[in-house]
Amino acid sequence: MRTSKLIATLAIACFALAAAAQDRPSEDELFGGPAAPAQPPPAQPAPPPKGADGKQPAPPNAGGAAGPHGETEAELFGSESAPQATPPPRGTLIPREREDWLDVGGQLQLRAQLAAVEDAPPADWPFSSPNLLDVYLDARPNDRVRGFVLGRMSYDPTLAAEGTTPATSFVGIEAPTRDNPGVVLDQLWVKFDVAQRAFVTAGRQHVKWGVGRFWNPTDYLHPVKRDPLATFDVRTGTTLVRLHVPWERRGWNFYAVGVLEDLSGDGANPTNRLGRLGGGGRAELVLGPAELGLAAVAQDGHHPRYGVDLSTGLGDFDLYVEAALRSGGDGPRWRRSGPGPLDWRREDLRRLTPQVVAGGTWAWKYSDQDALTVGAEYFYNDLGYDDPEVYPFLLFGAPRLGVSGGQPVLVQQDPGAFRAFYLGKHYAAVNLLLPQPGGWNDTTLMLSALGNLSDRTWVARFDASVRVLTYLSVETFVAGHFGPKGGEFRLTLPEDLAAVAEAGGSAFATGAPLVDVGVSLRVSL
Repeated sequence: MRTSKLIATLAIACFALAAAAQDRPSEDELFGGPAAPAQPPPAQPAPPPKGADGKQPAPPNAGGAAGPHGETEAELFGSESAPQATPPPRGTLIPREREDWLDVGGQLQLRAQLAAVEDAPPADWPFSSPNLLDVYLDARPNDRVRGFVLGRMSYDPTLAAEGTTPATSFVGIEAPTRDNPGVVLDQLWVKFDVAQRAFVTAGRQHVKWGVGRFWNPTDYLHPVKRDPLATFDVRTGTTLVRLHVPWERRGWNFYAVGVLEDLSGDGANPTNRLGRLGGGGRAELVLGPAELGLAAVAQDGHHPRYGVDLSTGLGDFDLYVEAALRSGGDGPRWRRSGPGPLDWRREDLRRLTPQVVAGGTWAWKYSDQDALTVGAEYFYNDLGYDDPEVYPFLLFGAPRLGVSGGQPVLVQQDPGAFRAFYLGKHYAAVNLLLPQPGGWNDTTLMLSALGNLSDRTWVARFDASVRVLTYLSVETFVAGHFGPKGGEFRLTLPEDLAAVAEAGGSAFATGAPLVDVGVSLRVSL
């Protein structure tokens, strides 16, 4: 049954592609022409390597954009879809007249973060320094062929050379370890055209679907959800074969994708046989003043996933809505089966589980060169929980009692069970963006507030980015947590689980968070 659904999805996508291949696309827009982003902030660095995805820029709010994550660089730190994402390094576009067709670059980011928590002395407040180095090679031997690779190294001197993540770093939990320093492959792809009418990108790449800014439930081609408050998106790409056919006369875009790795992202289900490969497609249609996106993905071992998004302008407002439709979710659900902290039973959902995002933005031009942008968004998540008591259980990876070496331990059943910003059923967010205010042409300011309406907890965050020496930016933030203890943004541990953490001498904070502060130095290479 799943195979037939996959074949049907691919057949529909291929038919749409064949019907759309009527007009020759613009080579300047797709292969090397420096397409200017909408209202680019003058003080920001040049476009980043992640914009090297090669995706045909679509009209605003259509779900398509110049970057692999769907960015248009019109928002704070280079992304309107990720309101707080920092711009990766310069060097994305190479002028066509440039004789040296190999570009080498990257970015270096040194970060320090501190979290103040209740019921703990300052000496025990969690501190981390998650530093990052991105290095890329961008080869364009001609205007019809391009190769791109981006590797990332992470290093946190506050962690052991080999250790677990902070949330599971206490004795008694069997959790996967990671190297420190650690090296990952973010992108590795080749792009070329077929008769200058269709465009192929094959390899590990970033492809964003949907129009949501804080929440993006139809972003099916990224196994991990984006952190909407993070200043840098550390997610790696997905291995795909992507075919893009633009219909230039209508302004429509059609995409077909072959998925070469498991969309769960846990690595437990390799795609080493033909039946495990996935596929899907997306259409982006301009219908008068509105833009409509339709998407579908199918893969053996997962329920088929469908998505639709719509965006339009209404006076001074840009409005959008995005809906994800599927049966079940990316993992099991858990229901209370007893009074203990581990008394939760697994539940596999087989019903329709919609996720809907609705939002809008409004820009106020208060001078000839300056504007203030205000945005708001609501998210309904049918996969979320009404009871916040399940959060500590999910944070520990849905553990169960087991035995290792003759000693009782807690064994994680679902290491990715705690999906931040997707735990509750109802969310809301607002943000104010102030790029280059007045004479501060090297400064960008952002104020955001995001809340879990189901448990009535909120987090408010202020970000500031200042470019001080052309290629050096200083980025700072401060965030406050509000609401009753035990909610998502005021999370605490029950005494039973807290005792396990304390027995291992872990630095994992068990009190409710109060304030987070951070600073980073970012250099474009």
